[in-house]
Amino acid sequence: MSSITPYDSVQTGLIVVGFALALVCDLRTQRIPNVLALLALFSGLSFHLYHSGLAGAGIALAGAAVALLMVPLYAKGFIGAGDVKLMMGMGALMGPVLSLWVLALGIVCGALVAPLLAVNQVGWDGLTATAKRYYQCFITRQYFAPEQGEAAATRVPYAPALAMGWVLTQWLSLPGL
Repeated sequence: MSSITPYDSVQTGLIVVGFALALVCDLRTQRIPNVLALLALFSGLSFHLYHSGLAGAGIALAGAAVALLMVPLYAKGFIGAGDVKLMMGMGALMGPVLSLWVLALGIVCGALVAPLLAVNQVGWDGLTATAKRYYQCFITRQYFAPEQGEAAATRVPYAPALAMGWVLTQWLSLPGL
């Protein structure tokens, strides 16, 4: 077991504050302000640059680049641009290895949490309507767009899933971290 350094404590504190602010904003308004993502990005760059010089800046940039793996999810409409920008900022704070783990576990958490958040917005009838539409799409091999009031037509905040991914990485003490 390794000892916790002041470096680790500051980094963890910055990550906790970043995710906490993102959670509050995303749950209240379903938006993540650009200023929050930019603050996280600049904090990560500054933090790693101060601690490790130019190599640290490379770590921060590599961590931010991990968020580019989310672009296909954004392009398909599964997540918003704010989620990608948040992950870029948080990735700069976390570095590439932790960012990859957080993203992987965040996607799993999102798959579990998003339906619950959607049901919270449209109720069980909305979830049932989505299930019926998916069944029709499967049987007819045609795509039918979701209608208003369906769970699939709702926008759900994704910052909770990303934050849960980070919490899981800390709890599980995953390899490479």
